[in-house]
Amino acid sequence: MNRTLVVITLVLLGLGGLFLVLRPGMSSDGPQERAYDVEIKDGAMSPAEIIVRQGDQVTLRLSSDAPVEVHLHGYDLEEEVEPDEKNELSFEAELTGRFEIEDHETEAELGALLVEPR
Repeated sequence: MNRTLVVITLVLLGLGGLFLVLRPGMSSDGPQERAYDVEIKDGAMSPAEIIVRQGDQVTLRLSSDAPVEVHLHGYDLEEEVEPDEKNELSFEAELTGRFEIEDHETEAELGALLVEPR
């Protein structure tokens, strides 16, 4: 009887601890810092779409196989990227929606940023 009571108590304590550590919404509720390595090759971006949540601090580490001026619509941010160089584009994702990331000179879409509401 005592042994069963001890085992039940230990199991309940373990489950309670797991609940506190893994409960939904605790660590992912607030804004997060998000960093992505973004490669532009042959006029396309990899990854093709970047998904973040409203309020996140986002850093895009950009590299390209050719000179390109990257323009993020909606946020009106631009960054020139030369081959074999890494440039960073950092911002807070305040606006929600889908925003094109384009080659500013040719206006060709390279990829997209999707900002989901928090």
